[in-house]
Parts: sequence; C-alpha cells; structure tokens
Amino acid sequence: MTIMAQEIASIPDVVAEQIRQTLPLYLEQGEQLARLDPPCLITCARGSSDHATLYFKYLVESQLGVPVCSMGPSIASIYDQGLATKKAVFLAVSQSGGSKDIAALCNKATESGLTTIALVNEKQSLLGSTAKRVLPLQAGKEQAVAATKSFVCSLVALASIYAGWRKDKAFIDALTALPDALERSLACDWQSGLEALTAVKGLFVISRGPGYAIAQEAALKFKETCGLHAEAFSAAEVRHGPIALAQSNFAALCFASRDKAGPGIEETVGHLRDAGIQTLQTGFDQVDNATLPVASASHILLDPICHITSFYKAVEQLTVRLGTNPDAPAHLSKVTVTL
Repeated sequence: MTIMAQEIASIPDVVAEQIRQTLPLYLEQGEQLARLDPPCLITCARGSSDHATLYFKYLVESQLGVPVCSMGPSIASIYDQGLATKKAVFLAVSQSGGSKDIAALCNKATESGLTTIALVNEKQSLLGSTAKRVLPLQAGKEQAVAATKSFVCSLVALASIYAGWRKDKAFIDALTALPDALERSLACDWQSGLEALTAVKGLFVISRGPGYAIAQEAALKFKETCGLHAEAFSAAEVRHGPIALAQSNFAALCFASRDKAGPGIEETVGHLRDAGIQTLQTGFDQVDNATLPVASASHILLDPICHITSFYKAVEQLTVRLGTNPDAPAHLSKVTVTL
C-alpha cells in the first residue's frame, strides 16, 4: 500500500479526531466573525489550500451574501503593497505554513489593522507567527507529496467556521456525522469507471457551486499524481469556449450536486456527450459504468467533502495502474516555498 493510500484510508478517523478536538475552536471563530460583521473576507492560499478557500467562498457567498475574494500573495512579497482596507477579515490557509509569500501578505494584513486568521497544519510555522489567530487543522503528519487528508481537514475547518458564523445547528450536527459519511465514501468503487481514463490525452473536470472547488482539486491531482492534463471548469463556463477542445481521446469527469447547481451540471453533461466527449459523472444512484457512485452527507453542502474522498481513493488507484509513484511525483516536493 502506498503512503498516499494509507493517508486516504485514514481520513474518516482523522476527521473524527479533528471534530472532537477542534470543532469548538472553529465554531467560536465563526461566532466572532458574526460579531465583527465584516463587509468582505480576503483569502490567501496556494494549491490545494486555495481550492479549500474556494469551497469556503461558495458557502459564505451563497448562504450569507458576504463577498469573499482571493488575494495574490505576490502583492506583498514582490510588490510590497499593504492593504488599503481595515474592515475586511483576512484568512490564510496552508498545510505547512512555510510559504514566504503567504506569510508576507498575512503580515501586511496584520500591520494594516485587519483581523488575521491562519489555518495551518503546522502551528509553529512562519505563517502562524504572522497572524493574530492561529487555528490548527489537526490533520497529523502528511508524508505523501500530494495533499489528501490535510485538504479534507481544511474543508472541514472552513465549513465549521461557516457553521459557527451562521449559527446553523443542522449543519453542525451534519459535521459531527461526517466521519461516518466519509467511511461510506471510501467504500465507493470508481475503479471500473476510471479505467477509461488510462488512454485519454486530456480531461475536463466539471462542477458548479461548492463542488467547483472539488473539481479544481481533482484536476490538480490528475496532473500531479497521474501526469494527465486536466483542467477544471464551472458547468456554467465550459460551453463558453473550452468545449471547442473536444476531440478524440478527450474525456470529462463531472461532479454532480444535490443543491441548486445540480440541474445546470446535468445539462452540461448532456452537452459534453453530444459533443462526443467521453463523460463520467458522479451519482447517488449508479445507472451505468459512466456513473461513479458517491455517498451523501447529512447536509448537501458537505457532499463535496465526501466526493473528493471517493475521488482520492480512485485517483491513487489510477496512478498505480499507470505505473507512476503517487508518493513522489516528478519535480514536486511536499513543501513549496515561493516568494
């Protein structure tokens, strides 16, 4: 068993322990945001952590109506610019906390008088030293280069902060039940469906709403572990140009949704298939080999966390089948330090 596979298998237990230890901290942070009533939030992250903040963006904007924007860390690290607003809340997310550019922007935000929050797996880190409030991800040591359990813990932490902000008891109850849903997610078998991807030259990964963050993360994992060229698109955007790339040996993976974005995703699946693109779609009921089974969470907005967990198991299996080592992808290291 690869290290990546072991870390994916540990996700339900890791999340259960994360919720047991730190859910009250996350909820309290969300309650503080409710008291602050910020006009907007600024997020800063890279890679998988940036995809996690995109999930948070959709939760906050779709349910609370508060704008959430991602700010490029180079604004501070290269251009040495401070932040003009003092009313926004700044939230940085990093597994290692070691990227100098993210820490530089967080430091600028702190110096500018913003409320700054860092979500990190390594509390004693460069990023942790620059924020006014540091919250642990509690993912434990992650050895495989490709982030899996730390990404899921980032989603859980951000979802918990949102739940505290909204004071949503049903959502909080669903969070406590999430480890069981993640166990069911790992039991979902995508192997026969993903077999078709061994020969493709390019991939679309598609969803919408909170699921779009999962599509971004899945596209990254296809690249870094399988060496497959994959690009993520919103179901609302793929027909605005990208669908012209449809050709032989091209495929699409679409993450379905039970929320209001669901019908639009289904419509896009139809257009992709009409264009001749081999299309796999997640579904809560397996209709055929092109439908990948997924488990549902106790709250529809937590479904994407279940879906990415199922995907992680499948992409690790695909990587091994393609003959590459998912624990040590070419040209990559566990901690990426950028300026």
